[in-house]
Amino acid sequence: MVKTKKPKKIVVALAGTPNVGKSAFFHQITGADVIISNYPGTTVELLEGRVVYGGQDVRVVDLPGIYSLGAVTEDEVVARRAILEQRPDAIVNIVDASNLERSLFLTTQLIALGFPIVVVLNMYDVALAGGLHPDPKKLSERIGVPVIQTVATRGENVSLAFKEAMKAARTRGRPKRFLKMGQDLESKIGELSDLIKNDFVKIPLGLPARTLAIRLLEGDSHIADSVASTPGSERVLKKAGKLARKIAREHGEPAAFRIAKERHALASLIARQVTTQKSVKPTLGQRIDRITTNTRTGVPIMVAVFIGLLLILIYVGGLIENVLVGGWNTYVSPGLSSAFGGMGAVGEVLNIGINQGIAGILAVMFPYILVFFLTFAVLEDTGYLPRMAFVMDSFMHKIGLHGRAVVPMFGGFGCSVPAVMATRTLTSRRERFISGFLITMIPCSARTAVILGTVGTFLGIKYALVIYGVILGLIFLVGLLLNRWMKGKVSGMIMEMPPLRKPILKPVLSKTWMRMKHFIYVAIPLLLLGGLIIGALQATGVMGALVAPAAPLTVGLLGLPAVTIIPLIYGFIRKEGALVLLVAIAGTSQLNTFMSPLQLFVFALVVAIYVPCIATLAVLKRELGWRDATLITISTFIIAVIVGAIFFHLNPLGL
Repeated sequence: MVKTKKPKKIVVALAGTPNVGKSAFFHQITGADVIISNYPGTTVELLEGRVVYGGQDVRVVDLPGIYSLGAVTEDEVVARRAILEQRPDAIVNIVDASNLERSLFLTTQLIALGFPIVVVLNMYDVALAGGLHPDPKKLSERIGVPVIQTVATRGENVSLAFKEAMKAARTRGRPKRFLKMGQDLESKIGELSDLIKNDFVKIPLGLPARTLAIRLLEGDSHIADSVASTPGSERVLKKAGKLARKIAREHGEPAAFRIAKERHALASLIARQVTTQKSVKPTLGQRIDRITTNTRTGVPIMVAVFIGLLLILIYVGGLIENVLVGGWNTYVSPGLSSAFGGMGAVGEVLNIGINQGIAGILAVMFPYILVFFLTFAVLEDTGYLPRMAFVMDSFMHKIGLHGRAVVPMFGGFGCSVPAVMATRTLTSRRERFISGFLITMIPCSARTAVILGTVGTFLGIKYALVIYGVILGLIFLVGLLLNRWMKGKVSGMIMEMPPLRKPILKPVLSKTWMRMKHFIYVAIPLLLLGGLIIGALQATGVMGALVAPAAPLTVGLLGLPAVTIIPLIYGFIRKEGALVLLVAIAGTSQLNTFMSPLQLFVFALVVAIYVPCIATLAVLKRELGWRDATLITISTFIIAVIVGAIFFHLNPLGL
């Protein structure tokens, strides 16, 4: 029997600038079956989806959003490496039809790589609403590759665009032409290209000779290093340096700047040639955009959004908590307690660790963390977060930052780890340290669960809002002090403002699941283990001996039960674990029977201030170094204890 050869898996890469609807396009193709991974040697995440098209397996890789292939940022390095190392069978370049000139700067570079490519003219409805009418046929004729207009949020023409990409992948259809620059540059590019073809038996990285020549003239160090390891590279590199210096003399600026200007001019020219414009009345989205970016109206809207988010968490999360915990306590817990009751000391350990541990998880993780991630994903998908950054710019300057820092800081309300990693987009180490310090004080989803699971549930929304107010006041005060203490100036802010849009269900659910699964896979085992350890400590009578040395801190300074030192310490490992273990120690989810209102408030306040978890400490070490990471950890704990002690001893709220 003759075995038929299995067809090769096709790889399609999605490339484009940020905020062009790439995620919407990706999820329309792949659905919910998505794999998230870090690119080897980096912290940049890639999304991969697998689909079957015409009986053939297709791997769809969603590259990070980038503005060029210049390898300046880590995202650019990863995008270019993914293309040159994985060599996809086709590239789908998604561009913004409403801002074609900006998108085409990257398109010209992608076409120059020589891969089969399809350009997707996305957000076509936004362009038409703004009076712009880019012609896909004209654009295709001008750049020499297929162009398909789409509205990915509604799935319009997405399947047609993917069909065209598969056709290009199977036929290996290359771009019909290279997009030429000015004659003076082209003469030097041609001269270096001829030398590359002559001196290299095989051109490095599989690039066209012309593209390699342009990269070398730009002084691209990554490309130059790859070329240097190739036999026969000496003359090519020497010639490239000589021609680059000649371009600099003739134009009065480095060759890389001159080539970038030529690309921008080419992108602008093409955009004008293929687009007609008509005057239209401002759309509802444009009117909302003006309101959300005006300081007078934008700040109150931002405050309202924040309060609305808290109300959703308190009431929706509280409802889910009542259903889950009530169901567990009614239908499952009594049976487990009965089963464990006949097992002696081991049963006591299992009852605390498993029975009470699961009750704590149901009271924290799904009601509050899941709801937060879902609402945060909706805010992300609407494009509202950059508008928050814009209206907060002047305020952020007071604490040594600019408006761009608002996005990673607001991301800290979800999870501190990616928020700290996002600070690398800031321009100076000073800004990264200040924002990293302040992000560790922002109540992440886990700390929000602690606040709402204690104060919100048993004292009411007013007291939960007080905790948020105290923390935000502390963040501003610490930011002011750091701004005065650390020398340096705040850089200006240039950032993209994506259009406001309706959230799309698939990307929202995908983002929520990708964030939530970490808690499910990592947190639940750790929390159950912590509960079992507490059960063992209580069953063996060791608990009292362990908590006694910390009594001056817990009982004396903070006025808490001595045993709360266990969840306070565990809070350094995982913040939501502080509440889960508190439930395990108390032996009930009705914490108001174990602690007074003032104690619940102080416990939640202290837990919400100090450094979030060991994962945050690790990423702080990677981004800032051990010295700064340790300084931030110790400082936030001292601040938490001081503030907690003040509230306990003065009791300004009369609890």
